[in-house]
Amino acid sequence: MRKIILITASLLLLTGCSDNTELGDRAIIQAAAIDFDRGEYSVSALLFSSGGGSGDTIDASQDNVIKVTGSGKTLAEAIDNISLIDGKEIYMSETKLLILGGGFTEISALPALNTLYYDMRCSLNMPVCFSEDAELLTDLHFKEGITAAEKPLSMIEHAYSAGAYPKAILLDVLADNAGGRATLIPAFEETENGYGMTDDEDGKTAVLSGSRYMIDGRLSAPFDSAMTTGLMLLTGQADKILLNFTAGEDNKEYTCEAYCIKVELLPDKEDTVKVCARFRERNGAALSEEQCDYALAALTELVRGAMTMM
Repeated sequence: MRKIILITASLLLLTGCSDNTELGDRAIIQAAAIDFDRGEYSVSALLFSSGGGSGDTIDASQDNVIKVTGSGKTLAEAIDNISLIDGKEIYMSETKLLILGGGFTEISALPALNTLYYDMRCSLNMPVCFSEDAELLTDLHFKEGITAAEKPLSMIEHAYSAGAYPKAILLDVLADNAGGRATLIPAFEETENGYGMTDDEDGKTAVLSGSRYMIDGRLSAPFDSAMTTGLMLLTGQADKILLNFTAGEDNKEYTCEAYCIKVELLPDKEDTVKVCARFRERNGAALSEEQCDYALAALTELVRGAMTMM
C-alpha cells in the first residue's frame, strides 16, 4: 500500500508541471474587458510587458503595463488574436479583474465566461464587474497600486465592506446561474472629478455608480446607488451602511451609521417588510430617540424601494 501511495504521488508531481512555457514567453493578463457588438466579441486586456526590465524579469510598475486588443466571432478567436502580439502565449490564470460590457444586455455572457474558466483557466475567485463602455477601466492609468487592476479592486472591496455595493466573483456567477438565481454585479461609470487618481490631464477616472443583475447570463437594466444599497440589504449581502436622512421640522440632513440591520419579509401582512437596526453617529455617539425614528423610516423606505426590483 505504501508503494502505491508513493507511486501515485510521484505521478501527480510529474503531471502537475506539464506546462513548460517560460515566464518571459507569457503575456500575463491582469485585467480584461470583454464585450459583444455586431456579431463579434472584443477583448481589451492589460498585460505586463517585460520591456522595461532585463531578460525575462517582469516589473509590475505602471510603466510596464500595456493595453492590447483583439476581436473575433468567438471569444476564443478574439483572445487568439491578441495572443499574436509579440508571439507570446496568453496567460489568464492570474487575471485580477473581469469587466463585462453593455453588449451582454442583449446576449448571454455565459459562453464567454465558460471559455474564460475552462479554456483560459481564469480563477473562480476572479472579481466580475460591469461598465457600459467595457474598455473604460483598461483605458485609465490609475496612479494608486502597483498593478492597473488594483485601484478598481480596492474600490469594490471598500464599497462592499461599507455595504454600499456588491462584490461578485466568477464562482458566484456560474453557481447562481446553475441554481437559477440572479447575481448582483457592481457597475462603473466615467467621471471627471478624479484629479490625481489617474494620469489623465482632464481628471478622467471611473467611479462605482450602481449595479446590474445578471440573469441567465444577461445583464439587467441599471440600478442606481440607492437601489443597489437597498438590494444589498434586502438580499442579506449587507447588515450595515452609512445612511443619509432628514429629521425635524426644518428637514435638517444627517448622516449616521446603521448597523445590525435585519430585514424580514412579511408576505401575508399589509406592510410586507419589517426592518430593524441600530444607529449611531459616525464618531460613535448615540442618536436621539427622535433621530433614530427618522433614520429607521429612511432605512425602511430604502428597502421598500428595492423590493420593486426583486
